[in-house]
Amino acid sequence: MTWSRISTQIFELDASIRYIAVNQGGEIVEMEQRIATFNPIETDKMEELIVNPTVLNITKRRGDLDLGGVNFVLIQYGLQYQAIFNYRDGHVSVGIELVSNAISIVNNILNHLQLPTGSSS
Repeated sequence: MTWSRISTQIFELDASIRYIAVNQGGEIVEMEQRIATFNPIETDKMEELIVNPTVLNITKRRGDLDLGGVNFVLIQYGLQYQAIFNYRDGHVSVGIELVSNAISIVNNILNHLQLPTGSSS
């Protein structure tokens, strides 16, 4: 697969986007931050290699039963939102400031990545 960096493009969508990681085929192919993360980089790597793929897998399995799949998962941690999108052979993970309109940003990202959207806000 030819890879074209998408983190720079996604950062341009909104100033509230603080972090972007792309996992393809079980490998982190992009991991960029505009604003320093709240945790060590090793924690971010484990999140992208273990936690986020697992979250997407279990929510996709549930969504595929009778809810039309999963467009994205949005987690509100105490310090930020984390949006996770199924993308090609893996996922895109985006950290978003808590003071933002996270659903609007998520919809912009879905449109940019040409992924199905589920709401209009």
